[in-house]
Amino acid sequence: MPKPNKSSASAGTRKKNARKAARVTGEDPDEAQPKSGMKPQRGQKKLSKAQKKALPKIKQYIPPPKPPAPPIPDPLDGLGLARTLPAELVVVLRRLGKKDDVTRRKGLEELKEGWINELITTKDLTEDQEMGLERELKETAILSAIPVWLHNLASLLQSPFHRSSAIQLHSDLLSIPSLRTAILESLSLSLLPGTQSRDLLGSWMVAALEEGRRAGGAGLRSWDNSVTWSTPTQKEEGEDTSSTSNDSEKIVLSQHLGDIVEYLTLSILDPANLHDNIHPAPVSSAPSTSSPAPNKKGQNIKGGGKGKSTPNPQPKQQISASTSTAAEDGEVVEERLARYRVGGLVGMNYLLQQLSKADIKDLPADLVNLIKNPGLWLALSSETIDNSDSDSPNGLGTAQPPIRRAAYSLLSTLVENYPEHLEEKDTLRMLSDAVLGNCWLETEGIVWETAAMAIAKFIRKWPECWTITSESQSRRGSAEEKTSANGDEEEEDNDDDDDESGSDEEEERPERSNQDDVSQSAPITTSPYYANFLEFISTICPTIPHLTYPLLLVVISTLPTDLLPLVPSPTSQLQNLFSHIRAPVDSRLLSTHSLPGQQSAFQVFLQSMLDCTGYLISKAWSTDDGGETASWLVNTQLGDKLWKEGVLEFGGRGGGRRAQKGASQEIEANAFGRSLGRLSTVDAGLAKELSEIVKQSILEGCFPENPSSSILSRSLSILSALKASTDSEIVLQTTEQSITSLLQRCVEALPKSIAGDGVSFVTIVETLIEGYKQYTRLVHDETTNALVQVVQDNPGVLSTALPSDLLVSLLSVIQSNSSTNQERIQQITLSLLQSSEIDTSKRFLFAQSLLSAPTDGLLQPGSLDNLATESTQSALASNSPEPTSVTISCLKATQYLSRDALDEVLALVSTAIHDSTEKLITGHEFSENTLPISAFKIFATYASEHLEEVIESEIWIQSLISIHHVIFLLPRVPDHIASSFGKDEALAQLWVKVGQLGDEKKQLVLHKIHQALKEGIQRVEVEVDPIIFIDVALATNLGDLRAPSVIELSKSLLPPIDELIDEIITHTNRPSHPSLPIIDPLVTYSSEATPDISLESDFDLIGRSRAARWAEAVVALLRADRQLVASQPGLLQVALAAYQLTQDTLAVPGSSRGLYAQSASIVHLTDLVREVEGALSYALSFVDEAPISWHNDTIQMLKGGSLPENADLLQKLLSALKNDIIDTGGDVSARSFKDVLSRHFRQSGAGEAEAEIWLNFGMSLIDKAPQLALAIIYAIKPLLLDHKSFALAQNRLANALTSVKPNPSAVRMQGIPYIRLLIASAPPADAASIFLPQQRAIFVLRHVNSWLTADDDEGEMPEEVEYRIAELETALAPVVQDLSGGHWDSIFDLVESGLEDALLEDITTSCLTYQSLLLLQQIRDLCQTNKSLRASWTAKDDHMKAVLNLFLQCRTADSTPLLMIQTIVLDLLGDIPEHVMENASLGQLADLIHLSTSSAVQCASYRILSKVIKHNTIALVLEVEASIAEAEEGHQHRTIELPKELVDIVGEGLKIDWMGEIEVYTVLGQLVAWLAILDHFEDASRTLRWAYLDQLNSSKLLTEGLLPMLFAMLGVSEMGAWNFPASQYAVDEFYPELLDPEELADLTPLASYLFYRALVTIPSALRSYYESIKSRQLSMSMLTFVARHYSPVIIAHEFEALREPSALKQLTEEGLNIRIAQGGGATLAASAGSGSSEAIASYVVDEQPMEIGIRLPAEFPLKGVDVRDLRRVGVPENKWRGWLMSTQQTITSRNGLILEALTVFKKNVSLHFEGVVECAICYSIISLTDRTLPTKPCRTCKNRFHASCLFKWFNSSHSSSCPLCRSLF
Repeated sequence: MPKPNKSSASAGTRKKNARKAARVTGEDPDEAQPKSGMKPQRGQKKLSKAQKKALPKIKQYIPPPKPPAPPIPDPLDGLGLARTLPAELVVVLRRLGKKDDVTRRKGLEELKEGWINELITTKDLTEDQEMGLERELKETAILSAIPVWLHNLASLLQSPFHRSSAIQLHSDLLSIPSLRTAILESLSLSLLPGTQSRDLLGSWMVAALEEGRRAGGAGLRSWDNSVTWSTPTQKEEGEDTSSTSNDSEKIVLSQHLGDIVEYLTLSILDPANLHDNIHPAPVSSAPSTSSPAPNKKGQNIKGGGKGKSTPNPQPKQQISASTSTAAEDGEVVEERLARYRVGGLVGMNYLLQQLSKADIKDLPADLVNLIKNPGLWLALSSETIDNSDSDSPNGLGTAQPPIRRAAYSLLSTLVENYPEHLEEKDTLRMLSDAVLGNCWLETEGIVWETAAMAIAKFIRKWPECWTITSESQSRRGSAEEKTSANGDEEEEDNDDDDDESGSDEEEERPERSNQDDVSQSAPITTSPYYANFLEFISTICPTIPHLTYPLLLVVISTLPTDLLPLVPSPTSQLQNLFSHIRAPVDSRLLSTHSLPGQQSAFQVFLQSMLDCTGYLISKAWSTDDGGETASWLVNTQLGDKLWKEGVLEFGGRGGGRRAQKGASQEIEANAFGRSLGRLSTVDAGLAKELSEIVKQSILEGCFPENPSSSILSRSLSILSALKASTDSEIVLQTTEQSITSLLQRCVEALPKSIAGDGVSFVTIVETLIEGYKQYTRLVHDETTNALVQVVQDNPGVLSTALPSDLLVSLLSVIQSNSSTNQERIQQITLSLLQSSEIDTSKRFLFAQSLLSAPTDGLLQPGSLDNLATESTQSALASNSPEPTSVTISCLKATQYLSRDALDEVLALVSTAIHDSTEKLITGHEFSENTLPISAFKIFATYASEHLEEVIESEIWIQSLISIHHVIFLLPRVPDHIASSFGKDEALAQLWVKVGQLGDEKKQLVLHKIHQALKEGIQRVEVEVDPIIFIDVALATNLGDLRAPSVIELSKSLLPPIDELIDEIITHTNRPSHPSLPIIDPLVTYSSEATPDISLESDFDLIGRSRAARWAEAVVALLRADRQLVASQPGLLQVALAAYQLTQDTLAVPGSSRGLYAQSASIVHLTDLVREVEGALSYALSFVDEAPISWHNDTIQMLKGGSLPENADLLQKLLSALKNDIIDTGGDVSARSFKDVLSRHFRQSGAGEAEAEIWLNFGMSLIDKAPQLALAIIYAIKPLLLDHKSFALAQNRLANALTSVKPNPSAVRMQGIPYIRLLIASAPPADAASIFLPQQRAIFVLRHVNSWLTADDDEGEMPEEVEYRIAELETALAPVVQDLSGGHWDSIFDLVESGLEDALLEDITTSCLTYQSLLLLQQIRDLCQTNKSLRASWTAKDDHMKAVLNLFLQCRTADSTPLLMIQTIVLDLLGDIPEHVMENASLGQLADLIHLSTSSAVQCASYRILSKVIKHNTIALVLEVEASIAEAEEGHQHRTIELPKELVDIVGEGLKIDWMGEIEVYTVLGQLVAWLAILDHFEDASRTLRWAYLDQLNSSKLLTEGLLPMLFAMLGVSEMGAWNFPASQYAVDEFYPELLDPEELADLTPLASYLFYRALVTIPSALRSYYESIKSRQLSMSMLTFVARHYSPVIIAHEFEALREPSALKQLTEEGLNIRIAQGGGATLAASAGSGSSEAIASYVVDEQPMEIGIRLPAEFPLKGVDVRDLRRVGVPENKWRGWLMSTQQTITSRNGLILEALTVFKKNVSLHFEGVVECAICYSIISLTDRTLPTKPCRTCKNRFHASCLFKWFNSSHSSSCPLCRSLF
């Protein structure tokens, strides 16, 4: 490769360049030699490098610069406007002249928003005078500032950042009349200094054109409204002069044409100079020449290479421009210069168009010179051109497509409007060189959008341009050959010095000589531009085909015969042309695909090729010797290339794969057909010759040797497109003959294709079908017969190989076009349907296609019988859509089915539908996936056509009902709400047709539907809710048939009322649950638990019996229409009975007396209760205002037993309930009666008068119907509690009670009812009303107590007696509390009897246990205020012990009675004596904590357990100390462990995932269990604490149980994103008895308290855990959490204990003084982490203090204490350090307090000075383990040791030798 900056030209080329330079300087070219660095002649010795360097260097001549032109000052300064204009406006105008783009934009915005917008807005008539004056002042200021605006406008318009804003602002200024006049006058009169007028007009015009193209034309309209081409005086006589005044204000451009042309010239040829003029800068006087870009490194300047002396240098760029842009980026400069050039070319184009419109033919000389300037047309060049042999500039369009685009647009305008200026020979030659020399090198599509039309206009206008360019190139070539023959052929020396720079210039054009005429007269056979054209069509055209290929015909039509001869034979030039044209096709460069509505690149090429070939054929045929050439073009180009390759091989691909195939896609064939038709007009023989090629090639292409390349699938489309292309006879004959031959050939090839050889069998059949359909008349009978025979011989192969629809189409077209083959075709069809050799799926597909196609004549009656049955069975078995469609199609074509086959199909379908519907409502193995969709669709299809026949059939109508269930019921079933099958189109259409039947038919269908729904409601096997059946009944509609009312539906869907009531009574008459009387006193007492005899099959899926299903249906109907209860009150009675039993079930699971199963859903039952309450409230609203007469009438009606005709709803309901109570004596109706009556009293506002009437009625029933009387008394008691009549009734009931004899029969028949009535009349416990007088109460109590002591001769008293007497005593205890006597002994005995051996699990004693507890609670409350009663209650401990025993059984409370008992027990726990609590079983309490689901029970258990632990710990301390003493004497050491029950509880916490879902009671049990474990450390000795701690550490309960639980609850994690704000609570105290958690978050304060207790109780264990954490994030989170919330509290408590007077007194004895320096722990939480706290202990010995300091860190206890040695006096260092270590270990490892550590230190010091020797193991006098002295001496060395230290030594050393002398102990 050549060196950098070296020329790669040959020596001859360099010599020619030297001679050119010599001619420029006026020297003789032959004698001119370079003065330095020249090459030696041949044979001359070359200079060495040193000699070359020694040669003198000649300096380059640089002419002196011209003096700079005076700069144009800013009018703000030059005109003094800065002093006269407003300061705000001056600031804005100053910004317009800045160089910074942001500043200038801000100036434009402020000028527009602050000044111009106010002036251009319409003046408001309402504005005041001051506002108008301000507006005038602003307008005046802007008018004065117009020179400043015009001074900066040109530079703003040239900036791409400000052009839009500037031209818009300029347009706004021109819209103001006064400003418009000033601006236009300044420009019209050229009042602006220097060249500002020229620059402003040109910049304004160019910017208006650019913005007009971009922004909708606003700027261009402003320009057009401001300029004109003629003066008002130039108007012709007949012209309108109305606009004269307006034109007078415009700029007459004809007067400024010179300025505009000068601006355009500079903008195109010298944009750098123009830029400097518009943007004033220090200007150099050096001459400027046009240049496209700044000179670059290594680029030669005109006149010679580097180091050469040039007398008259012509620099490429003005020095000032290069100086000003030296610091700018080269790309920015190039972009700017290109923008100027584009603007100049666009402006010049606009100028020429406007001049043409103005009919100005004489162009200014400057403009004409510009047009003829070769530098202008270098804008067409896309490559860098070296024009060193001329004065023209370099290529302007290099790397700038917009410039070239604008230049071609300018060329088009010139050719069209001013061709006379281009016709001069030199100009035309220059322009031809520019156009033809550059257009074939253009590769940009954006340029070709304008270049194509311009080039076409130019070549058509001057076709001789080819000749002109050829002549000039021929002369140039001759001169160059002559020059090169005389030149030296020396090679360039590779080691030339740097001053020998090479050049890549073109060869020199020699001077014209006499030989030019010889060269000119020689024939022209070549042209470099034609060669470029050939290269263009082979390389560039394929890249932009839509823009370039249409141009080929124009270009070829203008080529001279010298370049493209056609005769006498196919010339090489012609062949060369076609080879270049076809080169893209051969290289596969043209795409055959296109977008919709567009032609592909190949289609454009083909059309152009056809046009060019047709033109050349016509041109050749018109010549004398052109026949051979024309024949060659027809056969080779049209036949072989265009038809065979272009149409057959590459055609039909234009729309891509998704395009619809057919004749419309064969655009290539259509175009070829038109060419064939045009060819017939040239010569029929040539057309015939081409026709034969077409016919032969189409057959060869359809059946080639390689079947994969066959075009058979396109053949008919190609021929159809060819036929439709033209009306030419030759085309019609060619296509018809080709189609006939093609179809015949297809039939002949069919057997071979069936055998698997040749073209695809499917393709042949498709072609035959299409051919038979479109061109029936062209098919011969022999061809059809042969085709039928082939089909008859191969039915199995046909059904297997062909798609079914294709096979049916084949049979159909044969049958429709051949009358002689009808029977044969039918036999073939029947064999295809019934043949067992054919696969079933194939036969189904064939049948589907056969029945879906219009194929009359292929089938016979009965042809589908076997197929229909087979397809039905297959569809039901597989639910597949294929056989389903076949069956549906068969049912639609019943003319081909027999009656038996039809009945069999429908029977199969109906059976499947019925079975699926049964599964749907029963839920047995039902799934929407298993739903026989096929059966439903088949039946729906048939029923839609034969609906009345279906309805009349009892079997088929059931299938119609099943369809109803699918449409209306299936979407309402919970698991199938999203089902969309019910919306199936076939089912929906069938139901619509059902709705279009007559009313009689629709009523029949509706009746059948209601019967099916009724059956679904009563069957317990059905899993669908009765409510859903009711909703379905309400939603069912049949066309316009009136929907039945709810009353009518209730009669259709429910059994008669009497049957409903009897059904519900069978449940209400069963015995009630024994514990229900606790909840409702109207429930009869039962002493035995009656087992539920109901079978599991008696309930549905969610536990409803048949009666419950009826009841829920009743409730659903009542909800649907509240008015229903008015007409049928019996429904409300049924609902109330279900309501009472449902409430019992909610209170006590399994107590519904068989109405519901024990597994019934609580949510479901709650919803039922709420619905019944709503229905009852609405029913009572019918009688919301009842006068007293209504009550009298109602009671008379109830007494008489008959209902009057005018009885209202409430009267009917009360009467029905009363009759049921009297007949059965049941409690359910009584409870309903009480609820109805009490609700009526509240809702109607009844008072004492009405209640007294009912009281009298109730008292009259105490003997006849005591249950009804009981209900009435409970209902009226709230109204008559303090009424006299009610007190009389109470006394009457008491007298009746005392009259009962104390024998079992009387008590059972009279006593129990009377005592229940008396208890019912008792006031509530919190009422102030008096129940009975004291004496009567005493008498009653004595009488009923006598029942319990009566003789048993007549039998045993009922078990209910004790319960009722306890109830009565509870009510009378407040009355007789002041009276002492035997009645209280009876009461105490009854309580003891009720609670003795009471078990919560025994439901038969629940009532007595509850009432005994209630009575005990009453006694407790009375004793608080009654001293005498309290003194007489001597059995309190026994009673409370029984309560405690009951509490220990409170594990679960799964019923309301148990919960009530548990509540009373918890209330009584506080009164249990402490000595009773201390003896409670720890195991049972632990079980309650663990197993109970009640937080109150758990907390109460912990409260008792803490007392038990305290009591046990005190006893255990004494026991352990005694065991230690015994162990020293040789007895076995006692094992110390935490209670196993508690350890087991917290051990289960190791298995819990604390980050998952956990029940509240589980977490609470873990928390209180850990609190109980920590309670063992309280009041425990050191031995116990250490033993407990060792157990916890060894069992990993702390590290894997407690701490993970607390961290999860308190938010201490590796993330550290959230922590529980513990400091907001008192972390050192908590009261579990006040805890009532509802969710886990409520337990967080308790967890925080537990964490505090752990930190205080076992700090060493938590410190060890903290130090063992490997995760830095978790350790930091734990440390931060403890230091923030707990450490301040713990530190404060440490020092508070130290400040206690007793502690200070103990420490200060014997000279120990304490000082406390508290930092971080000064307050509880305020100074957390702010510092440490320290206790300083000073012990004075002989007036010399020895001091130690115990410092607690701010993170205590996670970080250990620091015991500091402050001052040591008279103690050896090893002893001193041993004391310090023991002090530190006391706090750090032994969980001791500072007080304890200082006590150890004081004892060590005092005993040392008393002469006691320290232990030789721990160096401490006081043992850290048991606080003992060293008492175990060694018999050899006499050293003493602590017993605990020796024990550890023996264990660790595995020997019993002395640690010092190693002798045996």
